[in-house]
Amino acid sequence: MLFAMCFISIGLFAQVSRSKIKETQNNHFGFGYLYAVDLNNHKNNTFEYNDSFLSHNLPYAKLELSSSTFWGCYFEYQYDFYERFSASTRLKFTFRNNTYDFNYSDFSTMNGKRLSSTNEYDLSLNSLEIPLILNYTIPMSENISWIASLGVGLNFNLSQTDSSIDGKLNALDLTNKIYHLDFQVLNDISPFIYIGTAFDFNCNKHKFRTTISYTLYPKDNYRFNHYVKGDDMNFLLFSSPFSKNYLEISLGFFW
Repeated sequence: MLFAMCFISIGLFAQVSRSKIKETQNNHFGFGYLYAVDLNNHKNNTFEYNDSFLSHNLPYAKLELSSSTFWGCYFEYQYDFYERFSASTRLKFTFRNNTYDFNYSDFSTMNGKRLSSTNEYDLSLNSLEIPLILNYTIPMSENISWIASLGVGLNFNLSQTDSSIDGKLNALDLTNKIYHLDFQVLNDISPFIYIGTAFDFNCNKHKFRTTISYTLYPKDNYRFNHYVKGDDMNFLLFSSPFSKNYLEISLGFFW
């Protein structure tokens, strides 16, 4: 409903200024592609227990993100409503496939040593983002303009809501132990803040736009849990919520 109201509001601006559209093009439609990188990798749930787990012969685990880049595409509508100000909204799809290395180990009393193993864990975090953005444009020359943007929006999760992976160690006294990594989506819909800067390159009635932007999620919307399970045990060793803030570079075409 919020974004439906945003579309209606932008449409009303267009109706009020219909008489001016004949003189200047106020309505712009565009599409583009983006390449992005996660900036909070330390919080992407690359968790690791401290060394005391090793010295006390306790179960130990480490989760490392081995891929932090992804791509996406978007469709955008922009309306110029007052001199250098404009408002825009997007349908932006991001296609993020993360690969994690799940390293786990435990101490075997029968072997008298610590045993370790690693499983590769693939995770899909595709999403749809719908922001409402306010833009301020400063002409640099006849065909080039600089744009500063600020907006808020909602992210809709398009991937599986939860998934897990299990691992085992090859030792008689550890046969009945399972090292379980569980992934959860805490919020299927989550808010975000958008900050961007761009350059427009005008070509007749069309324009190309290059953008650098940062998307910030104030709330953690994902979580990993690491369990150790067995015949007589089922306890949570570690729980870590995280978000997916990222920096993106995009290229768009408007008409």
